[in-house]
Amino acid sequence: MAVLNINLGLKSYEICDTDGNTVGVIRFNPSDPGMVSRWKEVQEFINGFDEKEYNTPEKIGEADRAIKEKFNYAFGTDVSSVLFQNVSSLALCEDGRMVLENVLEAVQPIIEEAMKVAQKNSEARVRARTVEYEGSKKGLAPGQR
Repeated sequence: MAVLNINLGLKSYEICDTDGNTVGVIRFNPSDPGMVSRWKEVQEFINGFDEKEYNTPEKIGEADRAIKEKFNYAFGTDVSSVLFQNVSSLALCEDGRMVLENVLEAVQPIIEEAMKVAQKNSEARVRARTVEYEGSKKGLAPGQR
């Protein structure tokens, strides 16, 4: 059987706990433009989250599952099982912050930086391919300006 190798832009990120122990690895394409809109959906969902509505164990479990599903949707793969382990995304840490906050704080800069780099590289590729046409009539049909 022939092997077809395709670069999907996937990057691996080792996830460690606060003690430095590796708890898993997640793989995703951080510069996937589709991820931007999916990530916005995650942010909107989280920003619309009203803790007062989740006052029973059932509702808390429901919210936790929904948050994790949104993360998996945004990344296009199961990242929640690694990022959150077997801990509720709404669990509190010793400093009073939710696990969700810590995950967001760790992941957000990776996505933002990757998008900036991808945009910069994309613009450079376009510029390299169009520079010879700038200010000229090269490539235009007769009668075009």
